[in-house]
Amino acid sequence: MSNGYRPRRRIILRDSVTLLVLVFSAVALYLVTSFLFRSFSARRAELGREFAQRGQQDVREGNAKQAIQDLRISLEYAPDQMYNRLLLAEALAAAHHPDQARSYFLTLLDQQPADGFINLQLARLERQRGDAQRAIDYYRASAVGNWSTGSADERFRVQTELADYLIQRGDLPSARAELLIAAADAPDEPNSQETLGDRFVQANDLPDALNLYRKAIKLSPENTELLYKAGRVAYSMNEFDEAAKLLSVARRESAAAKLDPKDAVELETLLASSRRIQELTLSQDVVPQDRVEHILRALPIAKARFDGCEAHFNNGQVPAGLQALENRWTDAEHNTERRSLLEDQGQQDALVKLIFDTEQQTQQVCGAPQGDDALLLELSNASRTGR
Repeated sequence: MSNGYRPRRRIILRDSVTLLVLVFSAVALYLVTSFLFRSFSARRAELGREFAQRGQQDVREGNAKQAIQDLRISLEYAPDQMYNRLLLAEALAAAHHPDQARSYFLTLLDQQPADGFINLQLARLERQRGDAQRAIDYYRASAVGNWSTGSADERFRVQTELADYLIQRGDLPSARAELLIAAADAPDEPNSQETLGDRFVQANDLPDALNLYRKAIKLSPENTELLYKAGRVAYSMNEFDEAAKLLSVARRESAAAKLDPKDAVELETLLASSRRIQELTLSQDVVPQDRVEHILRALPIAKARFDGCEAHFNNGQVPAGLQALENRWTDAEHNTERRSLLEDQGQQDALVKLIFDTEQQTQQVCGAPQGDDALLLELSNASRTGR
């Protein structure tokens, strides 16, 4: 029995040693493999970060071509980094690869459909592709989308950019609608109000433009540029009294803040015209005594315009319109006594009509007037539009 037990014990001992060696070898191999894997993973992560930083720096410096290379390498090491995928899409768009950029942005949009920035980039890409409706849809999604910081300011910028696009396309009613939405949420500071005022001017909505300029002026009452813009719009709306006030203040403030030379010249012209129109205005809203003085001031101006125009036809057939005016001017010479005019508003209105008809008719047959005649024509046009 003892002879058989010893060989078995040696076999068991040998097998146990072998097993232990194998176990220790496996553990050692696992540890080595784990170490190498962790080292490799750490190196991949390090390279991913390194190329990501390079790509981000390239984007900041405007080097889109190099940014594309660095960010693509970064994504090979760290494909799940959404921020770097977003930067790559931006770089592709900046490097004029719109189809590739659009593909990246659409993939990102699938993951974050309410992201304001992604929708904005797609709107701009659709503009380049000429798909207006898709561009507008993306703009609107961007305006109501999520923004990481400064959401109110970002949405305001998106809405004004959309309005610019609609104005560019000639769709002024839609542009005005977008601007009204933007105005409701605009920051209460002068630059934003001025920006909206400028856009409303471009959209041919002068009343809203003037209202926004007024709001901006309340916030920045010494802003020469604002005062000038508001005065110019008021003048275009035939609000000559307000135009004169605004432009007068603008000229006073321009001593401290110089206007562009071209604007400064126009300011002086509009201010002089506004003040002269105040001296010539023939509205029924003017007190009777002043209105009579204005009529008596305007009558010789219009009569000289009529005589000069009629003189062009001395050797030919005088147009029928001028012939009719000639008879009316003959009658008017007997109805310009100051006291009787003060007592007869009907006669005042008749003379005003003669002045306005003269400026309108002579413009048609003798060309555009100059000086005071041009201002009387403006008053005539304003009376026709009810302003």
